[in-house]
Amino acid sequence: MTIRRIVADSSLSDLTLANEAAARYDLPVERRTKEELLAELLPLPPEELFPAAKATLFFTEKKGPFLTSCRCPSGADYRCCGYHTIQSVSGCPFDCSYCILQHLIGNNPFISIFVNRESVETEIRKHLESHRHLRVGTGEMADSLALDALLDESRFFAAMIVRNGWEDRISFEFKTKSAVVDNLIAAKEQYPAADLVLGLSVNIDRFHATDERHTAPMADRIAAAIRFQRAGGRVALHFDPMVMRDEFLDDYRALADRLLTALEPQKIAWISMGGLRHSLSLSALMRRRWPASELTLCEMFPTADDHKLRILAPIRARFYRAIAETIRKHISEPPLYICMEKDFMWECAGITPFRWDR
Repeated sequence: MTIRRIVADSSLSDLTLANEAAARYDLPVERRTKEELLAELLPLPPEELFPAAKATLFFTEKKGPFLTSCRCPSGADYRCCGYHTIQSVSGCPFDCSYCILQHLIGNNPFISIFVNRESVETEIRKHLESHRHLRVGTGEMADSLALDALLDESRFFAAMIVRNGWEDRISFEFKTKSAVVDNLIAAKEQYPAADLVLGLSVNIDRFHATDERHTAPMADRIAAAIRFQRAGGRVALHFDPMVMRDEFLDDYRALADRLLTALEPQKIAWISMGGLRHSLSLSALMRRRWPASELTLCEMFPTADDHKLRILAPIRARFYRAIAETIRKHISEPPLYICMEKDFMWECAGITPFRWDR
């Protein structure tokens, strides 16, 4: 992971974060409007555009809300887990074949860092006026920890939780494919009452080298999770996206065993599972950018409700059930859910909805 450009919005008056980034990476702070930066980057051919997008930090202010509910399809009996996200960063220096952010690079070919992130405090306070508990994270539009050494978001949000007395009302997840946990551990040690959760995105080893560029190997992610648990934190596990071909099922079972043998089960916050799913247009982009990927060899079919390609339901149910059974060998009643699936899939997989309000 290499950052090559630091750009601050021409209208931005607070350059604190941009200057800190410039000092860290020994780069100048360029001043551009968003439109000027787009005009400069968008004409690049794809083989130059994607590397440039992953290496450019654009510091600006966010105009809309930071706090939103998860993007589970509404209606059509999809079962939503009630998760919320904070978009303080948009874009990621990692490069995964299945990532929806590849589409966004076509419109925003840089990593946007929103310097007015303190505005989310008011939004959270408003949310808690009508909700007892908030389960929230920053990992939807960015990797939560890939830039944490620079942005120190782990300490920023931990301090916010404690300052407002929200320790029993917020579970805050930092979801990552990295092993960068030093700041998160320091935040947990400084604010021990804050419920900080390291969300570990996991997959079988064969896909790390081929489909998750610049991310940490699974062994390093597990070692980071062990360190965080020893510091008093909780860990969440996300088996998503699972590549549901028969020859991989034993590998996923072995991964579940490996994780739950290495980690302390009583310090597992929640576990999610999700099958490989993506839009038809992303499928074409994957084939163009990742011609050697095995993910594009899966037999997938469009669903009417959200128009995403998915592996057949009976195959998904078999995988979910098998991994859930493996998890239950280690945790009798795991805090388990499946992501973006309908009620019938939960029933077929034998998974009972977990209460997230604690």
